[in-house]
Amino acid sequence: MELVFQSLPEYIQEHLKGLVLSSNISDHDSGLEILAKNWIDKRDLFEAQTKALDMVNAQEFDVGSNGGALMLTLSGSLIRIGTLNDGSRPVEYYSIKLRKDVPDAIKIESAKIKACARLNQILEFDSGPLQKTSAIYRITVFKEDISNEEQEIRLHEAIIFLTNGFVKINRTLADGDPEQQGQFTYKSIISQIAQRNELSQKHVKSVLDDYWGIIESGVLLGEKIQIGKIGKLYLKKRPAQKARIGKNFSTGEEVTIPAKPVAAVPKISFSSHIKEKSLEINLGSEPE
Repeated sequence: MELVFQSLPEYIQEHLKGLVLSSNISDHDSGLEILAKNWIDKRDLFEAQTKALDMVNAQEFDVGSNGGALMLTLSGSLIRIGTLNDGSRPVEYYSIKLRKDVPDAIKIESAKIKACARLNQILEFDSGPLQKTSAIYRITVFKEDISNEEQEIRLHEAIIFLTNGFVKINRTLADGDPEQQGQFTYKSIISQIAQRNELSQKHVKSVLDDYWGIIESGVLLGEKIQIGKIGKLYLKKRPAQKARIGKNFSTGEEVTIPAKPVAAVPKISFSSHIKEKSLEINLGSEPE
């Protein structure tokens, strides 16, 4: 069977060899296989997400274009190019590589690109904290009928999903089960929000604690509370249940299940948005 690394184009192989040499991976050959699998998983996730947002691949991005773009570098970094406004545009750069925590990020509110972005070439900026990126592997743009306002919404959604997805891929390859790594703990979420919005973690935690406190109060007061695009939280009345005879499935013995009074039970109703997004997720083969 052909090795994953050997299946990649030669110019990508050369790039990954450089990454192995600059990393702390001790086994060169296995390191190349790890990076190759890592790179392919990120590429596939990038392509799936941009397709879901109705973006299309492009050979280049014109510096004078009014629209925005999302780019993937050979190193596995992400670049969000915002829509044009008075000759400049917002830019976000996330250097992830083999990071297993919140990625390094550079956010510029008003950036100017030196020249058209092209595949396999570096992207350069006139000034600011981000001077240039590594070579661009993918450029995706929006169709002309998508408004700038809608483009910004989709770009924001994409960059949050992809940065978290890339970190999860890094964790999977390096440490095993990503669900055991705490990527989506409350502490990690606070850290991400703080970094993305250039706020202190203390400030973010204070706002989120208030947010969840208000939501909890609303639910307990009997309201249906909208939680963003996810859905609604609410209480549902559970009727009283009489005592009945049931069976202990471990022993097969009959047991008496006690009566239960009327109770309020918390429920969540997922939105059509999250249901549709869920259909796009490939969970792999089901266990037998």
